[in-house]
Amino acid sequence: MKRKMLAVFLIMVMVISLCIAGCGKKRDNPTVTDDSKKTNEETSTTIDEPVSDTPETTTPEPATPEPATPEPATPEPTTPVPTEPESKPVTVYSLLMSEPVNPKKSGYSELDGLIDKLFSEILTEDMNNYAKVWTCYLYLVDKITYNRGMDANTGAYSSSDVNTTPKEVLWATDLLNSGQGCCYNYSAAFMFIMRALGYDAHLVTGNVPSYGGGVTPHCWLYVNLNGTRYSFDPDLDMNFYKRGENEEKSIWFGRRLDDLGYFYKAETYHEI
Repeated sequence: MKRKMLAVFLIMVMVISLCIAGCGKKRDNPTVTDDSKKTNEETSTTIDEPVSDTPETTTPEPATPEPATPEPATPEPTTPVPTEPESKPVTVYSLLMSEPVNPKKSGYSELDGLIDKLFSEILTEDMNNYAKVWTCYLYLVDKITYNRGMDANTGAYSSSDVNTTPKEVLWATDLLNSGQGCCYNYSAAFMFIMRALGYDAHLVTGNVPSYGGGVTPHCWLYVNLNGTRYSFDPDLDMNFYKRGENEEKSIWFGRRLDDLGYFYKAETYHEI
């Protein structure tokens, strides 16, 4: 009986010892704080997340564009500042081209026939008004032979009646029939030629300076162009050309008569 009680006692002691030992282990374990729990939870969470095999891609930052070189700006056209128009010199070409023409015959059949024949020989349909005038002028300068004494025998080369035909007409017909003449013949012929071309031409006689000093009788003509008188003197241009002083043959072609008062001294304006 005593042995049974001793055995029970020992068993109880062992049970109590085991209980005490278990409680001691629990007290040795440090108390887990809330922060520790949080750390453990975060760690646990991080560990528990599956690791992706796909490499992470980094979104590239947008490249900074290089500054573009600006194209040179096209300058806007500037409006020119208005200026006063330059006055251009009036030329005999522009005057002859712009002058309204009204062709007129002399009324003397011999002279009109000679002029018509001359036009048919030296003028062409494609010539303008200036070209016609200049061609006829050059014909007198180049083709007519100077004969100083022609005026002393007026009408000698004409079939017209010298008693009823004006001397101006005879001067012109003598030149066109014979191919020679003096200043009266040159100027009279060109006056009627200009009228036949449609221009308002007039004959003048008077004096001009002489080479030997003093003055000498002379005959010239003028044409009204745009309300102004312009002289034409084929006799003088012929003489100056033959002396080598007038290569262009146009020194006295279409000059303003009012500018030549120092040279031409008019005595008679022929009305015909």
